[in-house]
Amino acid sequence: MSDAPEAPETGPYVSKIDRRTALAWIGVVGAATAVGAGVVVYGPLKGGEKVTRGYGTDPKLTKPEKAPWSRIMIPEQLQTAALLADYILPANATAPSASSLGVPDFIDEWVSAPYPDQVRDRPVIMNGLNAMGAKLNKASPADRATALAALSASTDPNTKKFWKKFRHLVIGAYYTTDAGFKDIGYIGNVPRTSDPGPSAEVKAALDAQFKKLGL
Repeated sequence: MSDAPEAPETGPYVSKIDRRTALAWIGVVGAATAVGAGVVVYGPLKGGEKVTRGYGTDPKLTKPEKAPWSRIMIPEQLQTAALLADYILPANATAPSASSLGVPDFIDEWVSAPYPDQVRDRPVIMNGLNAMGAKLNKASPADRATALAALSASTDPNTKKFWKKFRHLVIGAYYTTDAGFKDIGYIGNVPRTSDPGPSAEVKAALDAQFKKLGL
């Protein structure tokens, strides 16, 4: 993690991914546990404030622009999410930062969704972002580094709960992307023209274990 991340944007965070991608990420990360559970009614929020409105069944990913709920995070919260995401997964020589891949948009989709897991996580994430926003968004790099170090080391139960959940979401979303796959060397289901078999090191390790077992 970076000690003193620079602001990821010169102004408020700008959305990087569309609704289709964000909704798909929720499924991959394992968020939408209530998909197919039927009708859910909730009050959508803007900046954490509840607005009375309901909606019907699950969104159709073929028409994600018509998702029956709105994203609720305001620019300041997205900016805070971007700073925190880049503290967790900053850019390096071989991989882009979390914010450049649109991870804050995924966070926004997560806290906006009406399913049970997301409804449970919403106040944890939103309260944490609101608490950190004043400490990060307009802070100098030195003050930002101090605030981030304090966040990582905090023993406050609510802060720890927020930070654990936020890190889980950021890392889960990041490593569902092509850039994330590349960063960990995952190549997926790629056809090969030949099978070289296990390396000499693997064979030696297996032989040693077989000998211990008397095989």
